[in-house]
Amino acid sequence: MFTVQTMLGGTALVFGIDITGKSGQTVVSTVQWDELTGRDNFSKATADYDAAVEKFFAPLEKAAKKAKKAFERPSQDPAEYIVLKEAVKGRESQPAEVVALNRDSIILRLIEEGQTDRLVWVDESTLGVLAS
Repeated sequence: MFTVQTMLGGTALVFGIDITGKSGQTVVSTVQWDELTGRDNFSKATADYDAAVEKFFAPLEKAAKKAKKAFERPSQDPAEYIVLKEAVKGRESQPAEVVALNRDSIILRLIEEGQTDRLVWVDESTLGVLAS
């Protein structure tokens, strides 16, 4: 079981007992992990905001479509045209964004995700990460 206590200056105290029964404590940098979790939290909040805006404006968009339909002229007769290529709607693909975590961020991530069985004390103040 490991515990993380946030400290000033972008650091945290990590202490606990590993799977071999050894105990120890170390100070890790939280700068990278804080930035990445902050970005993730912002993305989630933005998605929630966008969903709320879409829900709020849904009745107005429905009314606008109804008004537009009232002013539409009759459809063009299909005999008057040939479709050579159907319209394609979509989104442009985006490459994956991958960030290599530093040792301290790996430790914080494993603790946060409850995967502490991969953390072992090399000595009283050095925490190592076992390969999977």
